Amino acid sequence: MSFPRYAKYKDSGTVWLGQAPEHWEVIPLKRTWSVTDCKHITAEFVDEGIPLASIREVQSRYVNLEDAKQTTDHFYQMLIDGERKPEPGDLILSRNATVGEVAQVRTGHPPFAMGQDVCLLTKHEREYSSDFLQYVMRSQVVTEQFAILLIGSTFKRVNVEEIRNLMIPIPPSREQAAIASFLDRETEKIDGLVGEQRRLIELLKEKRQAVISHAVTKGLNPHAPMKPSGIQWLGNVPAHWEVVPFKRVIERVESGTSVNASDFPAEDGKFGVLKTSCVYTGQFDPNENKTVVEGELDRVSCPLRAGTLIVSRMNTPELVGAAGLVRQAPPNLFLPDRLWQVSLNSRQVDVEFAYHWTLSDIYRSQIKAACTGTSSSMKNLGQGDFGNFVFITPPLNEQTAIVSWLTTETAKFDALTAEAQRAIDLLQERRTALISAAVTGKIDVRGLAESEAA
Repeated sequence: MSFPRYAKYKDSGTVWLGQAPEHWEVIPLKRTWSVTDCKHITAEFVDEGIPLASIREVQSRYVNLEDAKQTTDHFYQMLIDGERKPEPGDLILSRNATVGEVAQVRTGHPPFAMGQDVCLLTKHEREYSSDFLQYVMRSQVVTEQFAILLIGSTFKRVNVEEIRNLMIPIPPSREQAAIASFLDRETEKIDGLVGEQRRLIELLKEKRQAVISHAVTKGLNPHAPMKPSGIQWLGNVPAHWEVVPFKRVIERVESGTSVNASDFPAEDGKFGVLKTSCVYTGQFDPNENKTVVEGELDRVSCPLRAGTLIVSRMNTPELVGAAGLVRQAPPNLFLPDRLWQVSLNSRQVDVEFAYHWTLSDIYRSQIKAACTGTSSSMKNLGQGDFGNFVFITPPLNEQTAIVSWLTTETAKFDALTAEAQRAIDLLQERRTALISAAVTGKIDVRGLAESEAA
């Protein structure tokens, strides 16, 4: 769909914006909005208290305090002493790590404190639209300015004074409302389409896992004689398969050493230590590593070897036990202590078959039952429990056949998933482009917004 343009444009005076509608202003943010930094006071956390808005609470359109940490009323009072507390219509902006995330304070929000990684945006006059500014802050005209202003090597951040000096477009108040209304409607449509593609990806993921689970527990022959497995939750298995503890096919389990490392991948000739994220996707990614610092080179242990499984022994409930297969082992990569390198007996089990088993429902259910830890965000998997997991072993030639079939079948699911992800990427690119075009005046949506309202 093509959109009309404004009748007259002028030079905005900034490289970020280029030409702007003749009747718009292009001014520093501080001319229309106050930017207040949070006081640098160490937060006191409690089980029940005042919600604390930090980075993760500003990653949707409105401030979401549902899972926010809680702080004391005393800390809250120190923060707002002499400062304006957040009120409906204000914006909370992330200035650390995920710089530029912005969310609006709803009407009816309970009192909340702000963390040191966010700042408060308060409009000077009622004529300025919070909805419009939120779209501006998410547009390329601001993100490109942030890209230049970021400081820090590992954790990126931007100074509050730089935020105050961001150059932003300001149309008349009625136009701000019309643009925000248009974008509300159009982005809702796009978000709906994105949601459909994401649901499709989840369904494909579930179907893929079900196909793998059936193949590694029931085999490929639907007419094969079956026998009770002796385990209620497993049910029947092919009569000629064995049900054994996983330790029966393990030759050894190794772990490495956690060392100081720079947060960028090791280049050729450098030593790297794997990150736990190397198995987050269910596939092994050797690029997920950190460069070992010079003084720690003599402490690294457990070099990466091909033909092994890498397993995360400590992680969040969703990721603990995540595993990947090392088909090729780049040189000079080592394991930390939070990852296991599992070597299997090749006379008993095809490592590719065992890898597919780690992707199955039966493996994940055993992980869930075995993991320990009082924290809801971090769980531990014991080596003894891991070795006692129920493992079903067909003859080696049948394992190879199952692996071959699964390779073909999962490739189909992966292709459909990739296609859905490409659709999401294109939709999100369109969303970003539409927002940027509307809030910078490259398109004139006034009539479109008004006609829809009528």
